[in-house]
Amino acid sequence: MRKLYRIGALVAVILFSIGTALGTGTQEASAASGFQYCAYFASGNVSCLNAWGGGPLVNVYTSGPTGTANNYFQIRYESNGNIELQFSGGGQWNGYCIGDSYNDSTNASAMLDNCGDLSGNGAGWGTQMQLQQWGPGGPCPVGDYAFFDWHWHGYLGPPAPFSNGSRFYLNKPQNNPICFAQQ
Repeated sequence: MRKLYRIGALVAVILFSIGTALGTGTQEASAASGFQYCAYFASGNVSCLNAWGGGPLVNVYTSGPTGTANNYFQIRYESNGNIELQFSGGGQWNGYCIGDSYNDSTNASAMLDNCGDLSGNGAGWGTQMQLQQWGPGGPCPVGDYAFFDWHWHGYLGPPAPFSNGSRFYLNKPQNNPICFAQQ
């Protein structure tokens, strides 16, 4: 009987090891989660956040909220009152946050960078933002968001003028918040 227990234990160890080895292989692709954030302008133009080609660049997608996986981001709320915009569309750059290009504190063009922990520690340059929402009479329609970047003291937004593939910037003027609809 003791031999059967030993054989059973040995089989369990072998199966556990095989399962562990298989479980640490290539990650499976996951479906996009989060929301699409698009700015709508009086001209009729639309500018959606997009992890261009799956990242790391964050560019303008002008076709609107089409369900394209690279359009998906989620807001990470931190205990310090800040937020980060995290790419959630899958792929190699999934889980990275919008911040300064190449983590260069002198480059305001948007790129995916390391997110901080939920206290903001370890965050890349430009990833720390303040989420701004207004009620009736505010600069943004009810339910829309503006993302104020603490590093640049400006807003996340596209260049003016912009086209499909233009880079987003983190230093748009303080007196002109760019309003994004969460879809």
